[in-house]
Amino acid sequence: MTLIEIMVVLGISLLVVGGLLSFFVQSLNVYHYDSGKLLVNRDMREFTSEMADNATYANYFIIYPAFDDRTLTSGGVTSDHEVYAGESGNMLVLVYLDPSNSERISRVVGYYRDPNENDGEAPVRKFDRSISPSVTADVWTLLPALSTAQTNTEVIELSKNVGTEDLFYNFYDRSVMVKCEIIHRTGSGQDRYQRASNTYNFTVSPRG
Repeated sequence: MTLIEIMVVLGISLLVVGGLLSFFVQSLNVYHYDSGKLLVNRDMREFTSEMADNATYANYFIIYPAFDDRTLTSGGVTSDHEVYAGESGNMLVLVYLDPSNSERISRVVGYYRDPNENDGEAPVRKFDRSISPSVTADVWTLLPALSTAQTNTEVIELSKNVGTEDLFYNFYDRSVMVKCEIIHRTGSGQDRYQRASNTYNFTVSPRG
């Protein structure tokens, strides 16, 4: 074979290898994206099921501006910094009363956006505290310490608030509307920025 023939064969081989490599990379990206979509849908199903189950047995809820913004001090008195009807916040607390004494709290379950955000994205975490014996107290005094913000159970890998709205919306003190974008990052190395997302909307109502 002449040098020219060898160069032609090498050129054709490089084009074929380049095409195969491009096809492989594209297929890998599609695989990562589809995997992320499945994870997003799984998170949505599990989050919806868990919140619905917990809310069924809760007596009422309180929404706070954030995990690290839960108290309000006025005149030297500290109280719950709750979000009122028609307002929104990034932490929901479901409150359970003692069946034998409706003035005493026996359990609190909370969901919140991790305050340690990155470009507006943060995990959604959960805490669940049983209080025995039950107590008569302000709800904020029963919540986990601020230092636990990044250590409580993660229930959604990443969430992003939609527009200027926070994660939880107080619908006339009767229901909680949950609205966000749920995100999954998939892959590793150069593919670590592959992302799949979906908008999530859900309404839950404690039994009261």
